Amino acid sequence: MNINWKFIVKVVGYVLILESLFLCLSAAVAYYFRGTDMQALAYSAAITLATGAVMVFSTGFYQKTNIIGKRESYIGVASCWITFALFGALPFYWSGLFSGFTDTFFESMAGITATGASIIPDIDAIPKGLLFWRSVMQWLGGIGIVVFSVALLPLLGGGAAHLFDAESTGLSHDKFRPRVNQMAKRLAGMYLLLTALVIVLLGVGPMDWYDAVCHGLTTISTGGFSTRKAGIAYWDSLYIESVQILFMLLGSINFTLLYLFLFRGNAKKFFKDEELRWFFSVIGISFIIIGAGLYLQQDGSVAHSFRQSLFQVVSAITTTGFSTYDYSLWGHAYIILLLFLMVFCGCAGSTSGGLKIVRGVVLAKNTANEFSRLIHPRAIIPVRLNGAALSFEVVQRLLAFIFLYIGIILVSWGILILSGIPFLEALGASVSMIGNVGLGFGDLSASYAGVPTVAKWYMAFLMVVGRLEIFTILILFSPGFWKR
Repeated sequence: MNINWKFIVKVVGYVLILESLFLCLSAAVAYYFRGTDMQALAYSAAITLATGAVMVFSTGFYQKTNIIGKRESYIGVASCWITFALFGALPFYWSGLFSGFTDTFFESMAGITATGASIIPDIDAIPKGLLFWRSVMQWLGGIGIVVFSVALLPLLGGGAAHLFDAESTGLSHDKFRPRVNQMAKRLAGMYLLLTALVIVLLGVGPMDWYDAVCHGLTTISTGGFSTRKAGIAYWDSLYIESVQILFMLLGSINFTLLYLFLFRGNAKKFFKDEELRWFFSVIGISFIIIGAGLYLQQDGSVAHSFRQSLFQVVSAITTTGFSTYDYSLWGHAYIILLLFLMVFCGCAGSTSGGLKIVRGVVLAKNTANEFSRLIHPRAIIPVRLNGAALSFEVVQRLLAFIFLYIGIILVSWGILILSGIPFLEALGASVSMIGNVGLGFGDLSASYAGVPTVAKWYMAFLMVVGRLEIFTILILFSPGFWKR
């Protein structure tokens, strides 16, 4: 069957229209603060809206496109993310504050993929409208622009299910049973509620309301963009750090599980979920190891050492990328542990990136089962998760995913070293980009501005590959994908 390009153009057009609305909102923020960025944001909104409208109306605004397959879903989702990043870079480019399109595209991709790796050396010099737009991009990217499109635009018809499946992260998807657009609406509604709650809690603290809104958007999305050069350390507030820790954790829990717990009262399933228990176990162990180590090697109090540890551990494992202290000075042992957290990260079906805890759990269980199979070669010993046996196909795909994920990290490490990035910084950047974490090491802990141009484009590619869980992007490079 031929590829239904009409559907792909239509869904990308809808996403551009959605993007233009948020660009208009950012332009309004720039106008309110009398910023020099208002014109760049307004022009970008107009061009994005016009392009999206042409794409939608040229493919039949009132006509539903119900018959699509997996090929359309993969191309459509990849096209949405890349196109969003391209148009999202326009206000940065026209502001005149960036050195070229490479930097603006990198910043835009870091936003929409909720990576948080910035090339801006001095955040304090950027107008508030553009900083708000950066935060909005991470907020949209956190839950997934395609999920929002499905929730808000039922004109997509039956193609919604394929799009949702191609964009959503995780080992498998716990279905709500209603139609997929109803499912997406419920997830989006919960996301909005959590966003409003974190903004209010931050706003009643030391932050002003502008900073509270921007940081609320980037906290629940586990994105990590800040409005201050010093980041969260600017406020030096235990209250703010506590609020952000809570909502970074909420953003990195499986949203289906969270919905069933918060709105259906299913506490038993929530607290018995294996992935969730492993997630908090890893956080607890890492928090104690780093906190104790910092206390022994520093002159600070116990409370100060464990405060540093908890915030940075949660920030790393949730792929948010906020920091309150210069973790690069802690020592190589702590950096290795942070890298480990950045690889496995949060739960499947959440806003966080990375390999996901559930894949690590299944990998460990399958490895343990191999020892039993050696002793009892005829025994059928399935891998079980939450009491249910996983199919052979699911386990095989998981192993293939882990192989690809680790392989991409190693290959990317070599590529970044060849591009001129130092050894440790290249490893950190490789893990950070594919995991959508944003944390950097060494000179990259402050900004990615000094990275060579070729490396910036490659890092942007890694961001979208990681955000769409590898297969969605890499399958487009398979010759068999394009055969009839």
